[in-house]
Amino acid sequence: MIHSLLSVAYLSAIGFCLYTSCWLILRANRNRVTGALAACQILVIIWCVPQLFLPFPVDREMKYVLYGISYIGISFIGPAWLIFSCFYCRRNLNHLTRDLIFGISVFDYSMFLTNESHHLFYLVFEVEQVVYGPVFYFHMVYTYSCVLFGMLLLLMAFRRKQVAAVHMALLLLTAAVPFCFNLLYLSGLVHTGFDLTPPAFALSSFFMLLAVFRYDFPDVNVLAFEPILESIAEGVIVYNKRGEIMYCNQSARRWLGLEAGDGFDKLKAAFGQAGSKMELNREFLSETMELTLQEGERIRVKQYIHRNKKGTMCAGTILLSNVEEYYKRIQQERELAVSSQRLAIEQERNRIAQEVHDTAGHTLTMIHSLIQLIRLESRTDQEPLKGYLDQAQGLASDGIRNLRLAINHLRQEASWELVTQGVRQLTGSVKEIPVEVEIQGEDGPEYSHLSMILYECLREAITNCLKYAKALRMDVIVKFEKEQVSLYIFDDGQGCSQITESHGIRGIRKRVEQAGGQVRIFSAEGEGFQIYIRLPVMFKEGEIG
Repeated sequence: MIHSLLSVAYLSAIGFCLYTSCWLILRANRNRVTGALAACQILVIIWCVPQLFLPFPVDREMKYVLYGISYIGISFIGPAWLIFSCFYCRRNLNHLTRDLIFGISVFDYSMFLTNESHHLFYLVFEVEQVVYGPVFYFHMVYTYSCVLFGMLLLLMAFRRKQVAAVHMALLLLTAAVPFCFNLLYLSGLVHTGFDLTPPAFALSSFFMLLAVFRYDFPDVNVLAFEPILESIAEGVIVYNKRGEIMYCNQSARRWLGLEAGDGFDKLKAAFGQAGSKMELNREFLSETMELTLQEGERIRVKQYIHRNKKGTMCAGTILLSNVEEYYKRIQQERELAVSSQRLAIEQERNRIAQEVHDTAGHTLTMIHSLIQLIRLESRTDQEPLKGYLDQAQGLASDGIRNLRLAINHLRQEASWELVTQGVRQLTGSVKEIPVEVEIQGEDGPEYSHLSMILYECLREAITNCLKYAKALRMDVIVKFEKEQVSLYIFDDGQGCSQITESHGIRGIRKRVEQAGGQVRIFSAEGEGFQIYIRLPVMFKEGEIG
C-alpha cells in the first residue's frame, strides 16, 4: 500500500514538473529567469524518476545506477535554485561566481561516481543498507545553504517590493516543503523507511503549477525589460488578469504613487473619475486621456489590453506620457502665430492707409484746387453759382480733413499694443453720459490682434446707446482669459421688447463671427440694452472683416 502511494506521489511530482517545465520552455517569455526555473523543474524530474524503481527488487549495481541518476538532480538542484533566485531578484552574478557555485556540485557528484575508490561519499553502500560519508554531508550542507540563501533573496526582494506577495509565498513554499522533508528524513527524526523528499516534491510541484497557471508567474514577466523601462521618461504599468500590478517603472511610481503588488482598487483610484468606470477585462479608456497632477504636470494616459488566441485577457498595459513640454511648444507656437497675425494685420492696415491717402486724398485735393481755379477764373456774378461753388469747396475741405483724421486714426489703432488702450481711449471720449470700465484678468500683447474688433464693436454700441437708448449710464467690462476675451456692454436705457438688428448691430455680429466669436444681445422694455461678445484668442489668419 505504501509503495503504491509513493508511486502516485512520484508520478504526480514528475507530471506536474514536466508540464510546468514544458510550458515555461515553449510558452513563457524566453529569458534567463524562466530558463533557470525550467532547469529546476527538470532536475526535480531527474531526482524523482529513479525513485519509481527502487521499491522493486534490484541488485547492488542496479541500485547504484538508480542512485547515480537521482543524484544528478540532488547535486544540482540547490545551485540551480540559487541561480534562479538571483536572476528573479535581479542580482547580477559574474561568470566566476556561477562557475564556483556549480563547480562545487560537480565535485560532489564526481566524489559519488568514484566512491568505490575512497568511500568518502558512502561509507557503506549495499542493497539492504546505505551509510553516508563526510562528502555526502558536506554536499547536503552546501545544498541547504544554497536553498536558504535563495529564499533569503526572495524575502529581501519582497521587502523592497520587487516581488509580488503571492509569488514570493508560492516560491518559498516550493523550496521549503522538500527542504524540510529532506531534513527530517536525513536527521532520523522521522522513521519511515523511505526518503520523504521525492513525495514532498509532489506538493511543491503543485505549488509551482499554481504559481504559473493561476497567478501568472512568469506569464506577465517584464524582468528582462526592466533596465530599459526604468530608464525611459514615460511611465509603464503592467497588470495581470486579476488587476494586480506586476510591474510599475520609476516614472509611473512617481506620478501615480503605485507599486508592484498593488491591487485593482488602488489602480482604479489612481485615475480618479475615469478609473471609476474601469472594468478589468476590457479597455476602460476608449481614447487617450489626460490627467493633471498636483504638481501641475499634465500626463497623457493610454491603455492596452493583451488577449490570447481565444480572446481571453492575459494582461493590461498602461502607458503614461508627460505632455507638459508638448503644451509649452503649443503655447510658443500660439504666441508666434499671434505675433505673425498681428504683424500681418498691421501691414495690411498700413497698406490700406497708404492706398487711401494716395488715391482719395489726391482726388479730393485736385477737386479743391479746381474749385479754387473756377472761383478765380469765373467772371459771373450770379449768386447761385457762387453758392454752389462755396458749398463744393466746403465739402471738399471737410472731406480732406476727415480723410486725414481717418488715416491718422487708423494708424493710431494699428499701433495699439493692448486692448485696454483702445477701450479706455474710446470710453474716455464720451462726454454725454458716464461710462464705467472694469478690466478683469490681465491684458497682454497676445490679445492685441483683437483690439481693432473690440474697438469697433464698442464704438458701434456707444453710438447706438447715445442715439436710441436715452440712457443715463453705461458699464463696460473686459474679461481676459487664457483662451478667449469677453466684452460686456450694459446701459440703463429704455430698452425694447423686440430687437431689430440694424446696420450697426449687423456690423458687430459680422466682425465677431468672422473672427470665430459669438455675440449675444438682450433687452426688454424698460430694462436697458445688453451686449455680450466672446472672441477666441486663436483664429485663422484672414478671417477678420
